[in-house]
Amino acid sequence: MAEQEKQTFFDRLKNTIGTKLKEASLNAIDAYMKISRQLTSKSVNGNEIMRDPERLISRMQPRQLGRMCMYFYDPKLKETLPYYDRFPLVIPIELYKDGFLGLNLHYLPPNRRAILMDSLYRNVIKNKHLDEKKRIMISYQIVQAASRNRNFLPCVKRYLYDHLRSRIYIVDPQDWNIALFLPTERWAKANKRRVYQESLDKIRKGY
Repeated sequence: MAEQEKQTFFDRLKNTIGTKLKEASLNAIDAYMKISRQLTSKSVNGNEIMRDPERLISRMQPRQLGRMCMYFYDPKLKETLPYYDRFPLVIPIELYKDGFLGLNLHYLPPNRRAILMDSLYRNVIKNKHLDEKKRIMISYQIVQAASRNRNFLPCVKRYLYDHLRSRIYIVDPQDWNIALFLPTERWAKANKRRVYQESLDKIRKGY
């Protein structure tokens, strides 16, 4: 029983759904092909993820830049935004006193997330598996300068600490490809079809 309690949400998910999740590799496109059907059919509540206290932090530190994180969020300008994600999946890329800038990968359809993630993985020390010491070395300037990363354009979002509605969950690097395709996005004021279509329009237009 004690051993089960130490398991993270992602450990429990892998045990429940099976070997394809455990075999997810560093290649996000390959992982997408292996596991997307299992994950999209799995109902996931963000509260389940947030029950793993050992991976929760209150504020971003420089060492979290380039990591993958999740949290509940209520935007400052939600009344004027056309839509927003209440449970973002973010790679932070710049820190500020009042918050941070990050890439919310939920703004992309899953196949586009895989393409973007593989381009970002090129900045990771190559190894068969990611561990806690591996993270994406990325800055907004690097992404901005890389034309092949136009998929990042709809994802850049600013987040304020005062509008966090939970602590921040830091995803284990070995679980990045699972988190990438989990249906945890919580859209307000629009459905995902509209979000994805407008994101693809931004990518095509280049802004």
